[in-house]
Amino acid sequence: MPPNANESFDQFNAILGTYGPRMVAALIAGAIIGLENQIYAKPAGLRTNIILCLGCALITIISIASGIEMHDSTTRITAQILTGIGFLGGGVILQHNDRIKGITTAATIFVNAAIGITVGSGFIFSGIAAALLVGLVLVLLKPVDRFIETFPYFVKLRQMDLITEHSRKKRDQTIEQIAAQVAENTKPII
Repeated sequence: MPPNANESFDQFNAILGTYGPRMVAALIAGAIIGLENQIYAKPAGLRTNIILCLGCALITIISIASGIEMHDSTTRITAQILTGIGFLGGGVILQHNDRIKGITTAATIFVNAAIGITVGSGFIFSGIAAALLVGLVLVLLKPVDRFIETFPYFVKLRQMDLITEHSRKKRDQTIEQIAAQVAENTKPII
């Protein structure tokens, strides 16, 4: 197909035969990851993860197809996905009451993009296997997270760390105050 020509319906059917399974795999993989996020009311839920994975797969497919068609790099466009995903992931990370929230959601967005790139590149079974692995980590390790958050020994360790951090901040403030007083009382020699 010439670079400035539109695809015909027959070409679309041929493309669908080649790339359709990749898009279906992206849909399934995004759903596997998004389901856990939806259950636990994370900012990026089922639909968001499906759309994200489909979008990354589509961009990767277009990158490969256009690179082959135009005799150009097949990874140029795909490489830019990571930049965009960084902004998207950064948008879900928030600080609330001296705690950072959304890191797991941001990591989920990042790995979902990687899975989209994987299935878009033709590694359908690898992409779905990776999505299943991520889904298992998200679901099976949630009780481990809760255990660590509530187990008395770990709670005590966190409290000791907070006390140490508070002492460190207080010490730093005192040093800053003394330094400011010294600077204020020191006259320049001219």
